[in-house]
Parts: sequence; structure tokens; C-alpha cells
Amino acid sequence: MAALALDAATERVAINLLRHLEWQADGFSLVFLFADVGPSLQLADWLDQRLVLQGRALQREEVRDHFVAAPEATVDALVARCAAISARPGASWFGLQRHPSDARWNRARSLFLARLNERRFLLERDLSRPLVLVLPADFRSEARNIAPDIWHVRALSEELRSIASSGRLIPGAPGLVTEGSTIGIEVGTLPAYTEWQRMQASGKAASAFLPTAWRACEELLAHGRPADAEQVAAAAQLLARRRVAQSPAPSALRDLSVSLDNVGQVARAQGDWSQAEAVYRESLDLSRHLVERLGGTPEALRDLSVSLGNVGQVARAQGDWSQAEAVYRESLDLSRQLVERLGGTPEAVRDLSVSLGNVGQVAQAQGDWSQAEAVYRESLDLHRQLVERLGGTPEALEDMASSLLNVAGVPPANAAMRDEAIQLYETLASSFPGNPRYPKRLASLRGDNPDPTQSEAEPAP
Repeated sequence: MAALALDAATERVAINLLRHLEWQADGFSLVFLFADVGPSLQLADWLDQRLVLQGRALQREEVRDHFVAAPEATVDALVARCAAISARPGASWFGLQRHPSDARWNRARSLFLARLNERRFLLERDLSRPLVLVLPADFRSEARNIAPDIWHVRALSEELRSIASSGRLIPGAPGLVTEGSTIGIEVGTLPAYTEWQRMQASGKAASAFLPTAWRACEELLAHGRPADAEQVAAAAQLLARRRVAQSPAPSALRDLSVSLDNVGQVARAQGDWSQAEAVYRESLDLSRHLVERLGGTPEALRDLSVSLGNVGQVARAQGDWSQAEAVYRESLDLSRQLVERLGGTPEAVRDLSVSLGNVGQVAQAQGDWSQAEAVYRESLDLHRQLVERLGGTPEALEDMASSLLNVAGVPPANAAMRDEAIQLYETLASSFPGNPRYPKRLASLRGDNPDPTQSEAEPAP
């Protein structure tokens, strides 16, 4: 089967799900995916193509027409198969998204969720694999209200919708859009921010879902609204601190760390490097604490690596190359550990390539061209591997182009690699004309409209 291509917005949620299924392969976890039928099937195929290479193919099941007559029996059958599902290495993908407008199907879905909510204990006890429940795109509020127990223990929830044909479709893309994305959605629509505002207005802010705030910050920054993003980030940080004060569990501490990172992103967007450094360092302290407390789980180690990278970005912006080198090299060591422990998953390999690029940027700034070239070339080799493995996704192609430009910039200049990078951006611009970044980058590289603010550094993990 040819590798599936996703638009840049959908790719983010796909990689988010892939990361969870890779890192939480063992042990119970629950994922809600609210999706239209076509996008959900495409996403399942995309995930399966990657997981099957790791020997963890999805255990896919789509309910049939008899589900309408016996939804509660479907739950009982699912719970009874927990041991059999757990005996196989892959996550369970359970599709309930067919006929989203059919009243009988919606009633059956409601009964299914209510019965599953009653079986939460059995699920957590007997299922040692991730369970992905796929429901219609508009079923989020019903799921939250009907099944509050399993809703509150979910590890992840995402949304995928088909894009209407009235001018919103990205040509060349499969026609998917993700909740909180800024590519492929109508200008001015901010779904995560709208949901966050609804949470605040409902008087239930204390129980708000923090990832919604994090996505809202991303949306607002992408739409050039840093003041609004600052308000959301501050509210999320305050909520996370209150939860830590109530119960300093690892999950609460991690939520605070991520919320601090969001404050830092907003501060960076506003040029407040002092504020960014302060919150990034607090987040880094929390990440170190969690690594010690959790015994160095892959997720905790990656969080620490990302925190180190954030501190390095501030140090680099302030010209503190000694500090930047120290934290970037520590991040690089962690990235190498994760590649070895996780068996070279695409996400771990990309993180390693990004860490190498960061170390190369510092070496280049300090005039150590030999060191810069060595790490840039290692990073480029990893990006070529990812393009081959992932079938040329937008993220993989753009990463490879940036890596080519890094190597091309090492004296003496390598014109062939620069030309290869330009060809990749031409491919991206023609395949995804809805993304303005690609033609802008092309113009800069060709000298048509040089953009001095455009960096050729590796993107952050």
C-alpha cells in the first residue's frame, strides 16, 4: 500500500495519536476520537501503516448494523474480550461513528457509553492496551455528559472533520481538518478558544480541560492575537497550580509544566525573554522532578528534553551560547537514549534530528564549522530516513528541506543541497497551496523577496 499523505493540520493530530499509541503501548489508556467517517478511516489507515512496521498493528473493529439493536450487549462483548485484546501487541480501535445523523444510532451510542461508563473498573483492570473509541464528530458533549467517569480518565481526545466543499478544501489534501488547527479552517474560526470560553462562562472553570487551553493558545498565536493568548495561558497556569496544590500527582505536575511552557511561548511571541526564561526554567525543574519520581519513563524523558530545548531557545536568543550549548547537549543525550529505548520510532528519530540541528546551530554561531557540519549531516541522514519511512508527509519534507539548508550553509557552500531544498519547497507549495509559508519560503530562497527573519534552524520538537 502506498504511504498516505495528510495535510499539515491533520498530520499534527495524527502524530499526536501515533505518539500516544507508541509510548503507551502497554497498560490501559482511553482515547476519544470524534470524527466524520471518511477522515476516521483515513486516519486509521495512516496509523496502521506505521504501527504495523513496529509489530503493533491496530486491532480494528467497526460496529455493524446489529449494534443498533443491542448496544449494551456490544459493551459486554467488548469487556469480555479484554484478555484476548491484551494478549496481542496493538491498540484496540473501536469504531462507532457510522450514521452520525441517524436517531436510532445516536440512541444506541448513548446506551453504549452509559453501559461502558458502568464497566470502567473492569476496563481498567482487564485491558492492558490503549482503547480508541471513535464517535461522530458532534458527539463530544454527549460523551462528556453520558459517561463522566470514563471521560475524566481519558488520556487523549481529538476531533477530525471533513472540510466542506465551499472554498475551505485544501487542494491536494485528503480533506481533513483537526480541532484547534490553523490550516484548512475558515479564517476567524477558533474552535479550541471558543470551547475554552464556553468552559469559563459555564461557571465550571475549575473542571476545565487544560489541553483545550493549550490548543487555544496555539490558535490565537497563529491568528496574531497574543494578548488573548496571554489571558488564556495565564488562566490555564493558575488552574494547573491550584490542582497541584490540591494533589501533587505526576499528572497534575506535568499539566503545570506544559501550562508554563504555553506562558513561555506567549512571552516569546511578545519579545518578553525575561518572562519566557523564568517560566521555562520552572517548567524544566518540574520535568527533572518528574523524571526522578517516575523513574525515567519515555514520556518524562521527552518532556525533559523539550524543556531543555525551550531554555536553549531563550539562551540562544540572548546570545548566551555557553548556556545554549549545555542544555542542547543534555537534550541531545536524552534524544539518543529515547531512540535506543523506543526502537527508533519516527517521533523519537525526529526529536533526535532536531536536537542535532540545535547543537549544530550553536557550533555554527561559535565558528566551529567542523562540529556543525558533523551534526548537520547526521541530522540530514535521519530526515532522509523519515521521508522514506513516512512516505513524504509535509512535516517530514519541510524538516528535510531545513536540514539540507543547514548543511548547504557550511563553507564551502553546497549548491546541490540548496537546490534540493528548493525542489522540496516547490513540491510542498504545489501540493499544499493553502499554506502560505511554502511560497514565502521559496521566494526567500530564490532571492525574489528575501525574508531576513526566516531562520534555517531546525524546528523545535
